[in-house]
Amino acid sequence: MTWPTLRSLAPTLVLVITLLAGLGVTVARGDVVGAVLTVLVVGLTGVVQSFSRRHLRGDPRAGRFLALSTAFAGASVVTVTASTLVVLAAGWSAASILMALLLATGGAPQTAVAVRRAGVAFAVGDLALWAAVALVAASLGTTGFADLADLGPTAGTAVGALIGLAAVARAAAMPFHGWLPATVSSTTPVSALLHAGFVNAGAVLLLRADAIPSLGAPLVVGVAGALTVVLAGAAMLTRADVKGRLVQSTAAQMGFMLLACSLGAFAVALVHVVGHALFKASLFLGAGSAVERAASGRAAPRANRDPRMPLLAALAVIAVAVTAVIGTAAWTSPSAVLLLFVVTTAAVAAAHLAGGALSAGGRLAGVALVGAAVVTYVFAVADLGDILGLAPAAAAMPPALAIATFVVGLGVAFLPRARGALADRAYVFALGWGRPPLPTPSPVPAGSTGPREYRSAS
Repeated sequence: MTWPTLRSLAPTLVLVITLLAGLGVTVARGDVVGAVLTVLVVGLTGVVQSFSRRHLRGDPRAGRFLALSTAFAGASVVTVTASTLVVLAAGWSAASILMALLLATGGAPQTAVAVRRAGVAFAVGDLALWAAVALVAASLGTTGFADLADLGPTAGTAVGALIGLAAVARAAAMPFHGWLPATVSSTTPVSALLHAGFVNAGAVLLLRADAIPSLGAPLVVGVAGALTVVLAGAAMLTRADVKGRLVQSTAAQMGFMLLACSLGAFAVALVHVVGHALFKASLFLGAGSAVERAASGRAAPRANRDPRMPLLAALAVIAVAVTAVIGTAAWTSPSAVLLLFVVTTAAVAAAHLAGGALSAGGRLAGVALVGAAVVTYVFAVADLGDILGLAPAAAAMPPALAIATFVVGLGVAFLPRARGALADRAYVFALGWGRPPLPTPSPVPAGSTGPREYRSAS
């Protein structure tokens, strides 16, 4: 076997070793959550690397991306399989450094802005996490997750707030929302790789630290998550570019994840982490053809479509959700309030699919998949926590926070249909809030060759 062949296979071989090592550690410990997230991180990284071999073919940065993404997967696996807070922090910080280096592979002038914004957010979050590690070690003499329950009221509040701050910074939630929109200037593989246990790693951190007997972490992530759901959701409605909409959608969904963690609904948060990672990574990898798909969809004939079908599809999904809730007694769970978001979103998605340009079979299959997703969420609310062995959180925010977020978010969703000064001001605010860094003149000569996304408009 030649050296070039070995070098091309090296990232895959290292990923396989990383996967086996992570699964070995988690299976021996009976850590189902760690095992699932290990498979997610390594599997998604492998898919992104496969895409990047074609996407970055002939680009001098391709080898660097493969090496950095492989190391990033290793750091993320350390994070999700850690048994102590100090080991988790080590993997967390290594992943932060590697992600900043991955963002820098974009090459466009705007990339420097992305790296600077992300670096500041990562530094603040990582310093907060290491401060929590130091405080736990000084208070308890150990950093085991189970030992966090022995923290006193003052130390517990401080540690919880610091851990919450680290989770908020990583999830690009308020007030660290500026770094994620800037990442659209990097390459498509990096945008997809953000979902492989990085931007959503806050759920893992909060789950591992849920034994802290303090409202410090739930309060910080609950408020930040609620604000981010509303503001990022509004910003998404103003974005005309494909990746810009995906980024704001990611921010809003990470806000929902933090909100779920603040309620102690870790099973729901984990289902959201896995589902969102797979779905959003695939959308980023397919962003290059999104415009063509949208144009063909608009051009598709819509004759013989029953105008009642969207309403019937939405009602069918709601009926499935109600049946699942009754069958599992999910309404007795404190996290059942999150189903307000899930069922409403699913009903809207089903209505959109039923009125779309797909064939009759495609529309039916799409609505059925949406219904299955709702049932999965209901199951997560009712029973998944017990199956995964997730203990109830030591402290959690009241359901009223989620209800208030839902009501405000619903009002924001109707703003695009409104008219008047208030709607205009809200639109301008949301547009500015979600705007990525403005382009700068490109130093690349006009006749240069190379991937178009590395060249900004002059």
